[in-house]
Amino acid sequence: MSTSPVGSPRARRPRFSRFGLTLGAAVAGSLALALSMGTSLAAFTATIANTTNTATSGALSIRETSTVGGVTSTCNSYDATATCSTINKYGGTALPINPGGSQTTTVTMANVGTTAAATAALQGGTCVATATAGAGAATPTTPNTTAGNLCSVLVLNVYAAATATGTPIYTGSPAAFTASITLGALATAATQSYTFVISLPTSATSAVQGQTVSQPMTWTYNA
Repeated sequence: MSTSPVGSPRARRPRFSRFGLTLGAAVAGSLALALSMGTSLAAFTATIANTTNTATSGALSIRETSTVGGVTSTCNSYDATATCSTINKYGGTALPINPGGSQTTTVTMANVGTTAAATAALQGGTCVATATAGAGAATPTTPNTTAGNLCSVLVLNVYAAATATGTPIYTGSPAAFTASITLGALATAATQSYTFVISLPTSATSAVQGQTVSQPMTWTYNA
């Protein structure tokens, strides 16, 4: 049995209580939590929520109006079919045209949209002449080419004005009216009138009596 030398201190181990270990772990955990929360709780925050961010496209909308006998007819480019049968630029058939006579119709084009029209054009379609039954008329056999066809004999003058004044932008027969007529620009809320004069020359013969012509026309506006 060994003994420690006289006068030498006995070797001792440090003692750690269970309470001390638990307390140390709790302090360390609290410190870590405080450090992690400090970065978020201590920051300043400012926010802006933009809830209305919208845009819309422009619209090129053209309205055509004409007043005949106190009755105004209106056609719009945004209608379901954009086809207008209520405005007759040749005046209709109620009053037949005799040699030396004419009919005048004025229409007004208005830009009712939000986009300006940079260019515009008017183009006539194929003119067709038909004979009225029982009127003693010669039946057109070669449309648009013979002197016996009303489409070739009538004279059409188109003016870019509210009356038949100035230089026409088109002069010729309905049969020849197949190329586009270049029109001017049309700003938003602006209007432009056009006058159509259809006449039968005094030189017209009985070969065209009792005939009726029909011709479509198309307005085209581009932004």
